[in-house]
Amino acid sequence: MLKKTTVQKLSDLAAGLMEKGALIAPVREEAGHNFREISDPAAVDLDFYNTLLSPKSVFFPHTEDFIRYKTGASIAEAVCVEPDIRPTVLFGVRPCDVKSFEIMDIHFTGTGKVDPYWAKRREAATIFGYAFDPNTPADPADFYSTLGIGAADPEGSDVFMIRKDQDLLLQAVSPKGEKLLSELPSLSDASADDQKYFDGTVAAGRTFKTRFTCVEAEPIAKKFEDLFHNAAFWEKVSEACLSCGACTFVCPTCYCFDICDETLFSQGTRRRVWDSCMFTDFTLEASGHNPRTKVYQRLRQKISHKYSYHIRKYGPISCVGCGRCTRNCPVNIDIFSIVNEAMKA
Repeated sequence: MLKKTTVQKLSDLAAGLMEKGALIAPVREEAGHNFREISDPAAVDLDFYNTLLSPKSVFFPHTEDFIRYKTGASIAEAVCVEPDIRPTVLFGVRPCDVKSFEIMDIHFTGTGKVDPYWAKRREAATIFGYAFDPNTPADPADFYSTLGIGAADPEGSDVFMIRKDQDLLLQAVSPKGEKLLSELPSLSDASADDQKYFDGTVAAGRTFKTRFTCVEAEPIAKKFEDLFHNAAFWEKVSEACLSCGACTFVCPTCYCFDICDETLFSQGTRRRVWDSCMFTDFTLEASGHNPRTKVYQRLRQKISHKYSYHIRKYGPISCVGCGRCTRNCPVNIDIFSIVNEAMKA
């Protein structure tokens, strides 16, 4: 099923989607675009390259309360905090970010221990993917084509969107997406020419090149294993690193978190908060021992996890080439260049 609307009528589409549940979509902010819950349909803006932050927080919030309790009271009096699960439309997600959900599913639902918070949010969401424009050069930091992700890949979306001049073409990809499109009166049927344009753009997206190097999972995993004890290599590539953790917080496939308790006036809350393997105290043990005291050890952990450990344990590379870590690094450390250099070492 292929439907269409115009860019001028985007707010009508947004209003229709808001009737189906919470609408999370890109909005323009001072520093760039980010995904936000929409209260005004006119705020939805598809004139962006990619969002500053990945949309993973829709399923994996930055902070999430689990249990509330009173200090000194019996544990039986503690109350579980039920997650706020509601039908959600995640609108305007680039193909590399859609791919990241598949990778994150491995950790939260695919290892035999299901995280109910992630799983329920994923189940309640309908994802509208949004193609990059194959006629516009990629951002210099991007390298998603290196990892086999096309600029207009519909896979993983429930509905996939491609812009055609002032028209927006919407193709149902899953039964969930087909049902939703059929219930939106603001959409009209697309023509045969529209379908030809849609299919052509998907095909063009598969040949579109970002930065590119030949990376295969097994060889790169072995390469980083061989480089593990090469301190000179890791010291060189991490020389400028500040251990600020910005790269992990903007990354769509980083999932480290901490469980912490906060108490105030005898009222306690146990919550999950994002954490980063780049932080100096990430591996600090209760004894005071820290096995990763040096910056290069922490950067080695982050990159080796994505390009070696994750491959050995689960199969795919845990990176989608979105370029956010490079764009947001205050000292311009580039994971693509490190991978490229490792292959030549």
